[in-house]
Formats: sequence, C-alpha cells, structure tokens
Amino acid sequence: MVRTHKELFFHYSLNQGLHWFSLGIIIPVMILAFLDFGFDIGQIGIAMAVMSTTVLLLELPTGGLADTLGRKRIYIIAVFFYVAGYSLLLFASAFIHLIAVVVLVGIGRALSSGTIDAWFIDEHKRLGGDDEHLQQDLAKAGIVIPAALGVGTLAGGFIPDITGSFRSNIVILIALYCLQMLLTAVLIKENRADFNGRLSDGFRQFPRVLSSAVKYGIRQRNTLVILIATAALGIGLSGLEQLWQPRVRGISPETGTWFLGVLSTGYFLAAAAGSGVSTGVLKLFRQNYGMFLFCFRLLMAVFYIALSFVFSLGAFMPLYFILFFFHGITGSPEMTIFNRDIPSGKRSSLLSLNSLFLQAGGVMGSVAAGQIALRLSIPAAWRLAGGLLAASAFVYLFIKEKVSENRI
Repeated sequence: MVRTHKELFFHYSLNQGLHWFSLGIIIPVMILAFLDFGFDIGQIGIAMAVMSTTVLLLELPTGGLADTLGRKRIYIIAVFFYVAGYSLLLFASAFIHLIAVVVLVGIGRALSSGTIDAWFIDEHKRLGGDDEHLQQDLAKAGIVIPAALGVGTLAGGFIPDITGSFRSNIVILIALYCLQMLLTAVLIKENRADFNGRLSDGFRQFPRVLSSAVKYGIRQRNTLVILIATAALGIGLSGLEQLWQPRVRGISPETGTWFLGVLSTGYFLAAAAGSGVSTGVLKLFRQNYGMFLFCFRLLMAVFYIALSFVFSLGAFMPLYFILFFFHGITGSPEMTIFNRDIPSGKRSSLLSLNSLFLQAGGVMGSVAAGQIALRLSIPAAWRLAGGLLAASAFVYLFIKEKVSENRI
C-alpha cells in the first residue's frame, strides 16, 4: 500500500499520464489509418458507432466489476483488450475484422473508465486527505493528463511523416500499452482482501450494483447535480469536437493538416493550464464550489457562442483556447464535489455512471449537431449548444457546500 500522498500522486499521475499519452499517439491518425487499410468512410462510420455503443452498454457493468473484483485487476484486463484490438488492426483486411477491432477497443475503454481514478480517490481518503487536498491533487493531475495527451497527439501526428506509415503509430501504441500493464502491476498497490470476489460474482451482482448506483445518483443532491451538468457538457461539447475541423477548413481552406494538429495540442494544453490555476482561483471563491462552477461553466458557454461568430483564424484560435481553459478549470472542483459523499464500494460504479452520462450526451449531441449543421450551419449548431451549456450552469447553484452525512 502507498504510504504518503506524494507517493500516491506520483503513481497515479504516471499511470494516467502514460495512459493518455498512449491514446494521443493514435488520435490524429486513426481515421486516416482505417482509410489506409482499405476501409471506406461509410464502413468507418458504422465501426465508430459500434465502438460507442459497446462502451455505452458496458460502462456500468464494468464499473460494478471494478468495485467487486478490484480496480487494478480490471484496469490491467482493460489494457489487455486494447492490445488485442490494436494488434488485430495490424492484420485487418475485411470489414468484420474492423468491427472486431472496435468492439475490443470499446470493451477496453469501458473497463478502464474510472478504475484508476477510483483507486486514487479511495487511497487518498485512506491516507486522511480532505476535500481541499483532494481538489489540489486532482488539479495537478489535470495538468499532467491533458499535457500528456497533447504531447502524445503531437507525436502521433509526426510519426507517419517520419516513418512513412500509419502502422508505426499502432506498433508504438501496442508497445506503450504493454509497458503500461507492467507498470500498473508493479506500482499500483491495492489491498486484495477488499476485493476477493470471482469474475462470476461480479456479473451476478451487476443488477444490484446498477440499481444501487442509479438510486444513489438520483437521491444524493451533489451527485445528481454533476450528472445533469455532465450530460449537458456531453451534448454541448460534442458539436464542437465534431465540427471544429471542418469549420477551420471553411474559414481558411488553405490550412494544412499540421495546423489542425497544433490546434489539437493547444486545446489540451489550455485545459491543463486551466486545471493548474483552479486551486488558486477556487480560494478566491472561498471554496464555494457551486458558485465557482456556475461562473466558469457560464464563461465557457459565452466563449463557445462567441466562437460561432468569428470568421478568421486570428480570432478563432484565442477564443478556442480560452474556451478549453475554462473547461479545464472546472475539472478538479467538479470531481471533488462528485466524490465527496460516495462510499468506497460504490465509487467505480458512480464514476462509470458519470462517464455514461457524458457519453450518452455526446451521442445525442453529435447527432443533433450534425443535423443542425447540415440544415442550417455550423455556427447555428454551436450557438444552440452554447445556449444549452449556459442554461446548465445554473444547476451548479443547487450544490450543497457542506458534507452530507447521508449514506445509501
């Protein structure tokens, strides 16, 4: 078991930094790699929908497995599924192979969601950390994770130019995931006596775990507030993530692919910068989490709407980065509030439920934004999404600032 908060944070940030750096290696080239392997846009669209559906269906049950069998064990299994999926991609030649790849990767995503986060928060509380200390550590992690993702994305964009092949990204990704399994096995210390269930027990207990998590999410006010805000964020941001590249190309048709990579890296770094200042800014609000989150979600929405009115890259870039700066500044305070009253035995399940709300909102938002952009315009889709985010800011005003003693 870890003995100090410093040691705990190092192990957590190393694990999550490598996890997201590895993911960044494939992000900028995944669709291009699929095309290079001979699949068409229609097949890729179906495959991505299958992956999203796989994650949605398994998000909660895998959270229950982590609470039953142990977060470390489930995370290592998750990385194994990543390795299996991307290894198969290297030999994929038929559409059914691509479907198998995205199902395996989707299972890995569902299994890994919230597992190491739950371990970190439980260990943090075991060592006697309070809300303020937890928020500070989550804020520091919020610098490490987006920065690692940004650097990985930047590296992933250059690797094909250096090697002349998208397969190089996949091979490097597989090697990094193998390293991740080894480091997790060595560095993540978990009390096995707390998780002595069998795999069959985890599936058998799923109905109870699901029912308990949903009831808790509805009855506990702060948890419900964050779930609602998370769903709104998924709906709102999906339109931005889906449409910013065509919007940039529409504003400046001559923009090179390298510039899109720089923008991608920039918004990860902007989010990291936001997380870096969140602790200091939260002190200015006297640790009033509800008002803090209300103000910065509202500011995020304002800059989102403003982004829809610009028609030059010179104006687009700063607004885009500021928007993600405000997104990053809310991350650690929001997770602190969400985890404040969650019992250890429900933590992975509730984190999975939160992720489920984000992804479900993302699916709905992607469909809506695409249709609005098709029938009206991309700016119209962004204005509606920004309006939704602005409205969702008010839900934060219902946060209870004092720790509740109620447990379900």
